[in-house]
Amino acid sequence: MVRRLHFAKLNPSGNTTVIVLDPLERELYAEVAKQLMGPEGLGADQVGFVGEAKDPKALGRLNMMGGEFCGNAARAYAAYLAFIRHPSLTWHDGQAEVPIEISGYDGVLLPRISAINHETASAHVISPMPIPNQVHFVDFGSDKLGLVNFEGISHAVAWEVSPSEDAFNEIASMYSRPDDAAFGVMFFSEEDSKIVPLVLVRDTGSLVWEGSCASGAVAVACAVASRDRRSTELRLSQPAGVLHVKVTWNEDISGAAVGGQVDMIACGSVFVRLPAFCRRT
Repeated sequence: MVRRLHFAKLNPSGNTTVIVLDPLERELYAEVAKQLMGPEGLGADQVGFVGEAKDPKALGRLNMMGGEFCGNAARAYAAYLAFIRHPSLTWHDGQAEVPIEISGYDGVLLPRISAINHETASAHVISPMPIPNQVHFVDFGSDKLGLVNFEGISHAVAWEVSPSEDAFNEIASMYSRPDDAAFGVMFFSEEDSKIVPLVLVRDTGSLVWEGSCASGAVAVACAVASRDRRSTELRLSQPAGVLHVKVTWNEDISGAAVGGQVDMIACGSVFVRLPAFCRRT
């Protein structure tokens, strides 16, 4: 069965994200995401699906392919709503808050468009981020890992560990939580302020070297703040982009936000081929 879907593809600081704009059954997310992420599809790090918001204050809802929270996808969706000039957005001095819902986050999230250029289809978007439930440190050979657990997603911050799937598999076998929708290892060079993210999304079985990872960047900043016991701001270079992260410390982590550029890449229709047993509801 062939199905036509409307989409937008955006680039939030290197973490290419496809947003499926048509309603889609939840049980099809994994197969559709797999096709759209591949080189024969649209080629992307991740896929989100627009759904109906529960809170009337939200302009829409984005469900990630594995049910996880993603800060870059939230920024991408907010930018998309700004690029299409959503009529409910209120602008002040070229800035606007974009109330949305997103999987893995309770309530309404408020990303902020701090600058937008419709001619170049680019925007700067800052989003508040969930704070971790727990940050703790463990030995990993001669190195240290910072284990940062959020609701539904966990990251291991690996200081000065060479990026590799073997290192990821070793760390994941010891420290990933089975109930998490996603688990990532952030290979972190503190001297260079650089991270290389490798992320597993369980529902789709996808292990992706991401161009950038917002929750991973926040995990790195939270690990640094917890180690130093103070607020921190980091400019983190990643393989395909840069994210600015701020973590507030007040006897513990009390707030986090991430910001960076978002570019619109493409929008239109895409055809996906689904197994014959799939039927519209």
